[in-house]
Amino acid sequence: MTDSEHSAEVHAAEVKVFKAIPRLRKKLTIARWLTRGSYALLLVTLLANGLLSATPLSLMIFTLVPLAIFIPGLRREHYKSLSLLCFVTLLYFMVTVSNLFAPNANLLDAVELVLLVILFGAAMMFSRWKQYSLYQEDQS
Repeated sequence: MTDSEHSAEVHAAEVKVFKAIPRLRKKLTIARWLTRGSYALLLVTLLANGLLSATPLSLMIFTLVPLAIFIPGLRREHYKSLSLLCFVTLLYFMVTVSNLFAPNANLLDAVELVLLVILFGAAMMFSRWKQYSLYQEDQS
């Protein structure tokens, strides 16, 4: 076996083969709307929960700004921004779960938890499917 044949085999083994995902456009659309909807509702719920519990404005800013940073990435649909949003969502998840077990828990804490779970799942799948769609566009 010559060096060129060996390098051709190695290159063929290194090439990632992506399977075509059935109905990728439809899945992207659903994930896009679920991500955007749960994101917007989460911001509204966090704001309402802060106002109802008489949280100082300075703390509400620290609550909302980390999520607001992702607005440009969501608008441009950058899959890396969506992936980072998933990590930030996990931090909010931990705080919300601890708030639910506090004696002064309310219904908005439960709504936050549900929205966080939906946002995490939708953003994760949206990011992954967006990567696949970009790869397929490059291949065609």
